[in-house]
Amino acid sequence: MKAIILARVSSKDQEENNSIPAQTRRAKEYTARQNMDVLDIYPLTESSSKANRIKFSEIISQIKSAKETIALVVDTVDRLQRGFRESVLLDELRKSGKLELHFMRENLIIHQTSNSADILRWDMGVMFAKSYVTQLSDNVRRGQEEKLRNGEWLGKAPFGYKNITKDKKAWIQPDENAPIVVALYTRYASGATSMQKLRPWLLETYGVKMSQGQLYKVLKNPFYIGRMRLKGKLYPHVYKTIMSEELYDAVRKVASRYNKPAFKYAGLPYLYRGLFVCKDCGCRITPEQAKGYIYYHCTQHKGKHGASWFREEEITRQLQEAVTAIHPTREQYDAVMNALGLAEKDQAATKATLTTRFNTELAKINARTGRLFDVYMDGDIEKDEYKAKRNEYDHQKSRLEKRLLSLDEASSDWYKNAIAIMRLVRNLPQRFAESSEIEEKRRLLKILFRNLWIDGDKLGWEYQKPFDSMASHANHSLWRGVEAVFTESYDEFSVLASSIELFLESE
Repeated sequence: MKAIILARVSSKDQEENNSIPAQTRRAKEYTARQNMDVLDIYPLTESSSKANRIKFSEIISQIKSAKETIALVVDTVDRLQRGFRESVLLDELRKSGKLELHFMRENLIIHQTSNSADILRWDMGVMFAKSYVTQLSDNVRRGQEEKLRNGEWLGKAPFGYKNITKDKKAWIQPDENAPIVVALYTRYASGATSMQKLRPWLLETYGVKMSQGQLYKVLKNPFYIGRMRLKGKLYPHVYKTIMSEELYDAVRKVASRYNKPAFKYAGLPYLYRGLFVCKDCGCRITPEQAKGYIYYHCTQHKGKHGASWFREEEITRQLQEAVTAIHPTREQYDAVMNALGLAEKDQAATKATLTTRFNTELAKINARTGRLFDVYMDGDIEKDEYKAKRNEYDHQKSRLEKRLLSLDEASSDWYKNAIAIMRLVRNLPQRFAESSEIEEKRRLLKILFRNLWIDGDKLGWEYQKPFDSMASHANHSLWRGVEAVFTESYDEFSVLASSIELFLESE
């Protein structure tokens, strides 16, 4: 009888352990004893659970095209199949006299006239093989679930992190690209750029080339703030974060704004279109030309309420007053700059003190974790008690690491952010008055004001931070508490400073 030998392993690791040569040797000895003529030997390194088994399909095609019965010789049932998907096809070939199945270790031969007992043994072998695969899958799933419960990532670290081995255990930590991720988030959160502009900036500034899809994944990955997404679900992780939730949320807000369908205004561009809302009903203020002038008024879409009409020149005049209110005098500007210099020195001393304290606490936690493991290995505490205490120490360690990271970021960048803001306000009234480009003036207003509205016959506004503090201290000889103003909300000012720098660059 003509024979085909099939020797299969599921992975390269099994192949390196000489499983295929051993199977092939046993099959050759078997065919020799059975006086079979071996047509082909198929060494397969492929999973039997995959739907598309290329080599297996080649064997079936060869059997179908043969003019006589072919004996398919395999070591065991699970080397041929681990599911009933192939049984239908193999059974049809058997019934038609095209195929005999020789399972050497089970001492089982399935041929055209096999009785029900032998067919049942074949089916039972397939069932046990399938059960083994299912059990492996369950074990893998349980292992993954356990890792997720412990806050461990299952795959390759995202951009800005790297996979390492720590204490003989797989671990993830920030790498040299972590500052690039923070810079990307900060620049995009400013709202003054887009993903299309970020790609060439990233390549030019850092020499990093990213596709649009890769950049999109980076800008929406919650891993950077301590959460990992898997199959649509979020899980907290135990690794060091590289940015605050405020910065991440700022990017999400900008992204949601870009994802909205573009609203196309008809006609000429207007300076204040879309910037004001009606305090009375919440509708947008719309521009309209009449008798050579541009007027702005509530659409009264929710019902007429006698809304006032404002000429564009009057809105500009009142906004000029609002801008002037946050403009420092020369004496105020010099005083603030001197105070910033002193605050930077104080900040450096404070950082050194806090860094020492946090590192001391981290060393204590690491020592306690080590002692806890020794106690557990000695059998003095149960596994559940060990895991609960270990999770508590890991949480304390993660919190301290986040505080250290925040301390590094704030202490290194807050002064630069403050200087960018001061550069903007130094000649702010002139900059607003002399800006002739509509888009440039609109960008400036978005930097300065959080909200703009019309309330009856007057305008109203809410400044962005820290411009609200500047306005409230406008009559003082010194803007008091300058360090607190510029450090109380580091991430918000970091985004603002990035937006200001882009604005000043474009002037």
